[in-house]
Amino acid sequence: MGTRFKTNCPRDCYDGCGIEVDVQDDGDFRVLGDPDHPVSRGKLCPKCAVAYNGVWQDPERRLTTPLKRIGAKGDGQFEPVSWEDALGDIARRTNENLRSFGKHSLIHTHYSGTLSLLAYQFPNRLFNYLGASEVDPDTICNAAGHVAWHFLYGNSVAGFDPRTIKDSNCLLIWGANPSHSAPHAHEHWVPSCGGKVVVIDPIKTESARAADIHLQLRPGTDAIMAFALIRELRELGAWDQAFIDNHTLGADELTAEIEAMDLERASDITGVSVALIRAAASAYAAGPALLWCGQGLQRQAQGGNIMRAIGLLPAYTGNVGKAGAGFYYLNYTPAFAGIDLDYIAGSDLTHEDKVSVSHMDFAARLAGAKEFKTLFSWNTNPLAS
Repeated sequence: MGTRFKTNCPRDCYDGCGIEVDVQDDGDFRVLGDPDHPVSRGKLCPKCAVAYNGVWQDPERRLTTPLKRIGAKGDGQFEPVSWEDALGDIARRTNENLRSFGKHSLIHTHYSGTLSLLAYQFPNRLFNYLGASEVDPDTICNAAGHVAWHFLYGNSVAGFDPRTIKDSNCLLIWGANPSHSAPHAHEHWVPSCGGKVVVIDPIKTESARAADIHLQLRPGTDAIMAFALIRELRELGAWDQAFIDNHTLGADELTAEIEAMDLERASDITGVSVALIRAAASAYAAGPALLWCGQGLQRQAQGGNIMRAIGLLPAYTGNVGKAGAGFYYLNYTPAFAGIDLDYIAGSDLTHEDKVSVSHMDFAARLAGAKEFKTLFSWNTNPLAS
């Protein structure tokens, strides 16, 4: 008869799909989509469906034992070794370097991918205990956006309740591409918006094609567009002055800059017509409105300030703290579920003089003054990402 149980896809993905694992009496298993999951609704993306039911279960196509290099670096010559030999060699050489060069000479780099919360966080306990240097994980992906929205709201991962999308009169997707990075949300969640869907993206993605309004602006002109929209929102009477007065600081300092961004000038710079800018502003003004900013948006020159400019939209219009409104950069489920990630990662073991390295500087630091003697790379592929 077999056994079927529910779990979640461990990939680092917007959708966070529910899955069902069907375990047969002979030990074979098949991974299926969970029909009760509110986003994926019984589907798996092709990447997961193929991997979980294919290569993951094929020992001929996966590493089942450690490999040790036997040739020169870069030659790709390895031989299988036992776990005991591999772990023993790693521990011996690491201890030698720690004794000779100190704790900061050990550096580790890691991120997310296909992994669970334990696999994502628990190894940090070892490196925190040792006092190792660390490549700041988020600098590979989304750090500028996090910093920018922490300046604005004190938080970048808890800005809205996805269950209230039906109450929204506008979903503004800025620099995100759900059709490729959140395919189930693109198919099911986005269409459940109660009003218009607006996409701002230089590329005409599938999500942009499906939107009610697409602003195809020139790359790098996002902050100009944000100020133009905010100015037009005031002309439409959509500024929430009570919210601004009671819940913001510094709005007066920005107002002059916003007033200077007239729509004709914005149109010239961004390449988007005045009519389309006004249409997008009118859609957002209908509120409650939800702003979804993609991680790709902040991976450009002045990305942090671009995120700060765009993040002003909810604050000026009072689209914060009510159904169908808010802002979305990363919806961090573990925090909402009450999971203590600091405990899992052993944050209390962190040394005060810990060395942190940005991914932007990682290659140069490795090739530079030989400050690092041991490198651990886990759950990430620096060469590719």
